[in-house]
Amino acid sequence: MLVLPTVFQPADIPPWQQRMRPLMPVVPSPECFPAQAVQPVGRREQEPVIDPLLVAPHYDAHPPPLQWDVAEHPNYIQLGSVGSPGARELLHSDLASCAVRKSANGSPLLLTRLTLVFPGLPFMVEINPQDRPVWTSTPLPYLTVGDVLYGLYKALRLSVGRREFDSLSRARRELVSRAFERRLASDRRNYDNNMRHGVRNIDYLGETRRFIGLRPAVGSEIPPGERRGEAFIVKLASVR
Repeated sequence: MLVLPTVFQPADIPPWQQRMRPLMPVVPSPECFPAQAVQPVGRREQEPVIDPLLVAPHYDAHPPPLQWDVAEHPNYIQLGSVGSPGARELLHSDLASCAVRKSANGSPLLLTRLTLVFPGLPFMVEINPQDRPVWTSTPLPYLTVGDVLYGLYKALRLSVGRREFDSLSRARRELVSRAFERRLASDRRNYDNNMRHGVRNIDYLGETRRFIGLRPAVGSEIPPGERRGEAFIVKLASVR
């Protein structure tokens, strides 16, 4: 029987997932690391520039820069394509890179918040600087790659309220319920905790959880109240 929370629950991260693998601390540069534009050449001066670790490849045949099932804690992200001899863990310097610049024309304006959009799904994620991030000992004047990765993970672990669940179409409720049941079956060690929290945002994604990257939202993709260059589409693919 499907169990739903009666109230909105905060993000819950199991203690076993909270440990950060030992990494050498670094002092990040206040400047953005080199990033690549995500639109055709003629529009680069207007488009935001996404860090190479976060940007979605232009072509589906190109592998994404990160190996990440978004159901897994960001501590376990690998940099590099599957089977690549150069694959490695993310370093503090990777996480401290600025996530997005507002344009590719050398603008010093760096984003301090952004919104992640999941096309066809009834929720969005607002990304703000993390409290006490492990990748820097001093506050940074921009959103970092780490802010985006850890913020996305925490948001996907938030519980879905009963009213929101009941407002879904019958077909969507069935899909989400099946994803919830698969998650319960795949994580027996945390079964009781997962039952207590019920359906989470991650269950909206089903098996489409492999992180491909971000691209700027355009036109009708931009949510009401958001400005162009501050909303981004999350591209995902099947984990199977």
